[in-house]
Formats: sequence, C-alpha cells, structure tokens
Amino acid sequence: TYRNELYVGGDGADEDENAWLSAILDATWCEWDGVYLDGDSAEDGGGGNDAVAEEKDPGATTWKVDFESITLSVFGVSIFTQRFEAGTSRTWRMSYLDDDTRIVRAGKTGRGEDDWIFYMRRGVG
Repeated sequence: TYRNELYVGGDGADEDENAWLSAILDATWCEWDGVYLDGDSAEDGGGGNDAVAEEKDPGATTWKVDFESITLSVFGVSIFTQRFEAGTSRTWRMSYLDDDTRIVRAGKTGRGEDDWIFYMRRGVG
C-alpha cells in the first residue's frame, strides 16, 4: 500500500507535528501500461479500453493509482474517512525537479486534457 500524506500548519522534521489539518490517502500503484482509463466505447468514437498512449514506455514516468481510502483530520482528530469503490483509479505522471521536489499531473483517464497539476515536496526526515 502506498500512503500519501499532506500536513498543513505543522512543524517538526516532516511538518506533521501539531498540524491543524491533515489528509492521508491510502492506495496501491503499479506502472501504467498506457491503456486509457476512460472506458469510452470505441464504437461510440471514444478511446475505448483498447486505446493506448503513444508513449514508448508510459510506465517509466506514470503510475496507475488505485485509491483505497482518504482520511481528513483536524488537530489530530479524524473527522472523515472516504473508502473508494474497487476500480477507482487515476494516472499520476511524475516530473522530478530535484531529489525532493516533483510535479505530478494527476488525471482521471491518462489523457492530458483532464490532468490536475500538483507541486510536491518530499518530507525531510
């Protein structure tokens, strides 16, 4: 299981101590095989499950992430946990700026037009 942790307003080496807000995402991941996740039928003019990205090795830079749950906490008290239905997946394409900083383009289908951009910094610890 992969865990992605976000802390706001914290301190300490990983900025997680005394954070007033946190979001913890639990998921599994694998290298993306390039097959688009949109599920549009090829007969309807969509990409269909057989449509693939034109990259040579999409898994080299992109993960297929299967979400399990996300938990939001305020001042260390869990206020909400969402468990995702099986098959809730997204693609995460990573570009590394240095050893600690990356840009993630997270998309619902793997197609560039539905990407959301995230700037992420690895915790120092």
